[in-house]
Amino acid sequence: MKSPFDPSLNVAILHIAARQLPNGFDVSDDAPDTYEKLKAHLCAGKRMIVWSGGSDATVYGHRSVNFAFRAWHDFCHWDGGHDFTLEGEIAACEMQCQHLFEFYGDSERIQVWCSLLRAEIVGQALFFHRHKRFPDDQRSFVAAYLVDPDIALIG
Repeated sequence: MKSPFDPSLNVAILHIAARQLPNGFDVSDDAPDTYEKLKAHLCAGKRMIVWSGGSDATVYGHRSVNFAFRAWHDFCHWDGGHDFTLEGEIAACEMQCQHLFEFYGDSERIQVWCSLLRAEIVGQALFFHRHKRFPDDQRSFVAAYLVDPDIALIG
Protein backbone atom coordinates (compact mmCIF):
# COMPACT_ATOMS: atom_id res chain seq x y z
CA MET A 1 0.00 0.00 0.00
CA LYS A 2 1.05 3.55 -0.67
CA SER A 3 1.07 6.28 1.92
CA PRO A 4 -2.16 8.25 2.29
CA PHE A 5 -2.46 11.75 0.85
CA ASP A 6 -3.35 12.99 4.34
CA PRO A 7 -3.07 10.60 7.31
CA SER A 8 -5.21 12.96 9.43
CA LEU A 9 -8.06 12.66 6.93
CA ASN A 10 -7.79 8.88 7.22
CA VAL A 11 -8.27 9.19 10.99
CA ALA A 12 -11.28 11.46 10.44
CA ILE A 13 -12.81 9.01 7.95
CA LEU A 14 -12.49 6.12 10.40
CA HIS A 15 -13.95 8.28 13.18
CA ILE A 16 -16.93 9.51 11.16
CA ALA A 17 -17.70 6.08 9.69
CA ALA A 18 -17.73 4.63 13.21
CA ARG A 19 -19.94 7.46 14.43
CA GLN A 20 -22.43 7.29 11.56
CA LEU A 21 -22.46 3.48 11.46
CA PRO A 22 -22.06 2.44 15.12
CA ASN A 23 -22.90 -1.17 14.24
CA GLY A 24 -20.12 -1.21 11.66
CA PHE A 25 -20.33 -2.36 8.07
CA ASP A 26 -19.42 -5.34 5.95
CA VAL A 27 -17.23 -5.61 2.86
CA SER A 28 -18.29 -7.90 0.02
CA ASP A 29 -18.12 -8.51 -3.72
CA ASP A 30 -21.91 -8.43 -3.56
CA ALA A 31 -22.78 -4.96 -2.28
CA PRO A 32 -25.76 -2.85 -3.38
CA ASP A 33 -24.84 -1.29 -6.73
CA THR A 34 -27.84 1.02 -7.16
CA TYR A 35 -29.45 3.57 -4.89
CA GLU A 36 -32.65 1.56 -4.89
CA LYS A 37 -30.84 -1.57 -3.69
CA LEU A 38 -28.94 0.42 -1.04
CA LYS A 39 -32.14 2.04 0.20
CA ALA A 40 -34.04 -1.28 0.32
CA HIS A 41 -31.14 -2.97 2.12
CA LEU A 42 -30.72 -0.30 4.79
CA CYS A 43 -34.43 0.43 5.23
CA ALA A 44 -34.88 -3.29 5.96
CA GLY A 45 -32.59 -2.77 8.96
CA LYS A 46 -29.66 -4.62 7.47
CA ARG A 47 -26.04 -3.71 8.08
CA MET A 48 -24.24 -1.53 5.51
CA ILE A 49 -22.30 -3.48 2.87
CA VAL A 50 -19.65 -1.85 0.69
CA TRP A 51 -17.99 -3.22 -2.42
CA SER A 52 -14.65 -4.93 -1.86
CA GLY A 53 -13.06 -4.10 -5.22
CA GLY A 54 -11.19 -1.13 -6.62
CA SER A 55 -9.34 -0.25 -3.43
CA ASP A 56 -5.70 -0.75 -4.35
CA ALA A 57 -4.86 2.67 -5.83
CA THR A 58 -6.67 5.22 -3.69
CA VAL A 59 -5.74 8.45 -1.94
CA TYR A 60 -6.22 6.73 1.42
CA GLY A 61 -3.37 4.27 0.95
CA HIS A 62 -5.15 1.53 2.89
CA ARG A 63 -8.02 -0.66 1.75
CA SER A 64 -9.64 -0.54 5.19
CA VAL A 65 -9.82 3.27 5.11
CA ASN A 66 -11.25 3.19 1.60
CA PHE A 67 -13.92 0.77 2.79
CA ALA A 68 -14.75 3.07 5.73
CA PHE A 69 -14.90 6.00 3.31
CA ARG A 70 -17.32 4.07 1.08
CA ALA A 71 -19.51 3.16 4.06
CA TRP A 72 -19.66 6.80 5.16
CA HIS A 73 -20.31 7.94 1.58
CA ASP A 74 -23.09 5.39 1.05
CA PHE A 75 -24.57 6.35 4.41
CA CYS A 76 -24.77 9.92 3.09
CA HIS A 77 -26.54 8.72 -0.05
CA TRP A 78 -29.09 6.87 2.07
CA ASP A 79 -29.49 9.37 4.92
CA GLY A 80 -29.71 12.33 2.58
CA GLY A 81 -31.93 10.62 0.00
CA HIS A 82 -29.31 11.23 -2.70
CA ASP A 83 -29.41 8.80 -5.60
CA PHE A 84 -26.38 7.64 -7.60
CA THR A 85 -26.73 10.26 -10.35
CA LEU A 86 -24.09 12.93 -10.82
CA GLU A 87 -26.26 15.31 -8.83
CA GLY A 88 -26.66 12.71 -6.08
CA GLU A 89 -22.90 12.17 -5.91
CA ILE A 90 -22.35 15.91 -5.56
CA ALA A 91 -24.98 16.12 -2.82
CA ALA A 92 -23.54 13.12 -0.92
CA CYS A 93 -20.07 14.67 -1.17
CA GLU A 94 -21.32 17.98 0.19
CA MET A 95 -23.01 16.12 3.04
CA GLN A 96 -19.65 14.51 3.85
CA CYS A 97 -18.00 17.93 3.85
CA GLN A 98 -20.73 19.17 6.17
CA HIS A 99 -19.93 16.29 8.54
CA LEU A 100 -16.26 17.29 8.50
CA PHE A 101 -17.20 20.88 9.39
CA GLU A 102 -19.59 19.70 12.13
CA PHE A 103 -17.07 17.37 13.76
CA TYR A 104 -13.82 19.30 13.21
CA GLY A 105 -14.77 22.95 12.62
CA ASP A 106 -14.09 25.21 9.67
CA SER A 107 -10.36 25.55 9.16
CA GLU A 108 -7.87 25.52 6.32
CA ARG A 109 -7.22 21.82 6.96
CA ILE A 110 -10.92 20.97 6.65
CA GLN A 111 -11.15 23.03 3.46
CA VAL A 112 -8.26 20.97 2.05
CA TRP A 113 -9.98 17.74 3.11
CA CYS A 114 -13.16 18.84 1.32
CA SER A 115 -11.17 19.66 -1.82
CA LEU A 116 -9.71 16.18 -1.69
CA LEU A 117 -13.15 14.59 -1.22
CA ARG A 118 -14.56 16.64 -4.09
CA ALA A 119 -11.74 15.47 -6.35
CA GLU A 120 -12.28 11.89 -5.20
CA ILE A 121 -16.07 11.85 -5.50
CA VAL A 122 -17.18 14.59 -7.88
CA GLY A 123 -14.09 14.40 -10.08
CA GLN A 124 -14.45 10.66 -10.56
CA ALA A 125 -18.21 11.00 -11.10
CA LEU A 126 -17.56 13.58 -13.82
CA PHE A 127 -14.95 11.27 -15.36
CA PHE A 128 -17.46 8.41 -15.33
CA HIS A 129 -20.16 10.64 -16.80
CA ARG A 130 -17.82 11.56 -19.66
CA HIS A 131 -16.07 8.22 -20.31
CA LYS A 132 -18.60 5.64 -18.97
CA ARG A 133 -15.88 4.12 -16.78
CA PHE A 134 -13.95 5.10 -13.70
CA PRO A 135 -10.27 6.06 -13.86
CA ASP A 136 -7.97 3.04 -13.79
CA ASP A 137 -5.72 4.64 -11.16
CA GLN A 138 -7.89 6.60 -8.76
CA ARG A 139 -4.89 7.93 -6.84
CA SER A 140 -3.22 9.43 -9.93
CA PHE A 141 -6.53 10.79 -11.17
CA VAL A 142 -7.24 12.62 -7.90
CA ALA A 143 -3.70 14.05 -7.82
CA ALA A 144 -4.13 15.31 -11.40
CA TYR A 145 -7.64 16.63 -10.70
CA LEU A 146 -6.40 18.66 -7.75
CA VAL A 147 -3.88 20.36 -10.06
CA ASP A 148 -6.09 20.85 -13.14
CA PRO A 149 -9.58 19.31 -13.32
CA ASP A 150 -10.00 19.97 -17.04
CA ILE A 151 -6.84 18.06 -17.98
CA ALA A 152 -7.61 15.21 -15.55
CA LEU A 153 -11.05 14.78 -17.09
CA ILE A 154 -9.63 14.31 -20.58
CA GLY A 155 -8.61 10.83 -19.52
